[in-house]
Amino acid sequence: MNSESTGSMSNESVSIEELAKARTPLELLYWVELKMDQIGSTDDGERALRLREGPAKQLIEEVYPLAIFGWHKFGNTDRILLQPVIGNQSYDAVVTDLTCEPSSLSYVEITQSHEGETEYLRRLDLQQRGFTFGHSPITKKGTKKTGLQVSVEPQVVHPSDVAKDELERIVDAAKRKAAKDYPTNTPLIIVFDDDGFFQRATDDATLDAFVKKHILNLDLRFSTLYLVGRRKNVFREYSLGKT
Repeated sequence: MNSESTGSMSNESVSIEELAKARTPLELLYWVELKMDQIGSTDDGERALRLREGPAKQLIEEVYPLAIFGWHKFGNTDRILLQPVIGNQSYDAVVTDLTCEPSSLSYVEITQSHEGETEYLRRLDLQQRGFTFGHSPITKKGTKKTGLQVSVEPQVVHPSDVAKDELERIVDAAKRKAAKDYPTNTPLIIVFDDDGFFQRATDDATLDAFVKKHILNLDLRFSTLYLVGRRKNVFREYSLGKT
């Protein structure tokens, strides 16, 4: 792959210009993972990544999922360019296809499967203590203004319960995008946590059957649905027939 010089990249921050640059799929994945390592090498940068502060939020929630999607979908090619779009608009990235003449453009919408406030509190616990329990219940005291106190106690969990909760969050993410119009031929990427618990309880056939039953009947006005695992293990593609 054609890697970019790292000398011009700050170890502690990332600019909007860097985030929005068009790159090939492997260039983008290489750049994002290197950038996260560089930012996380300082205390301030590690905090920004964990708590999604400043441009680190877009880096993790939009650009990294786009990079994982591009790696799975397009592989090692220099004929596809992926360009994140930062800001308020009806899509999160532009895909330029250079395999045809003239080249063509399409758009991508990206959304997250998440726990809402609980997910932030879990990351805050990680920041404060240096570790946390990924699937245990959380209690909190105080507010951001007065000071949050978070308590996460260890609890034995079963992989099937973890998978069930994550699947429900995937459905919730899809519902948030239902009944809304998007540019023609726009795919939807739902990013979710494909950790070891999820993988032990859910294989591709089970996931496909779940999506068919609970998601494909929603009013999703997209051409394609992609389920993209944050840990790069799971990648599924479903045609929605909307062009």
